[in-house]
Amino acid sequence: MFFIVPMLAIAQTPQSQKELREDRMQALRVAYFVEELSLTPEESSHFWPAWNEEEEKLRAHGDAIRAIETQLKSTESDAEAAELVQELKQLHLASVELRHLAIDRIAVFIGYRRAGMIKQVEREFRTRVMKRRMKGSESSKGQRIDDRRSRGSQRY
Repeated sequence: MFFIVPMLAIAQTPQSQKELREDRMQALRVAYFVEELSLTPEESSHFWPAWNEEEEKLRAHGDAIRAIETQLKSTESDAEAAELVQELKQLHLASVELRHLAIDRIAVFIGYRRAGMIKQVEREFRTRVMKRRMKGSESSKGQRIDDRRSRGSQRY
């Protein structure tokens, strides 16, 4: 048993490592939202399914916007570009409406004050994650540099 468990841990595929990392990130996100929005367990049970659904709609809409922006880069005529810009404008306006509808839907469970805070809470969470990643990246780079220095001068 002592030999099998470590072997299983080593044998995990990169995909499962990625899934574990995503699961951990989602757990941190949920904890952060629950704390920042002061969600009760009952509110959380209603909030998360609704918010995940709304987020999926927003994500799909964002994908459509990025697809038009990509098409716009490769456009060769002004007429085609003008059409794409108008389509992009309509998608951006629809995006604002989708966000407002999401807030209205979520406000039923947690009220407008907290529903209106969601975008800021999401932004703060992402900022904290990025700062932490940057800090970790800087410390590992610093360690590698120190390791090179401790070996003395080497010629390549």
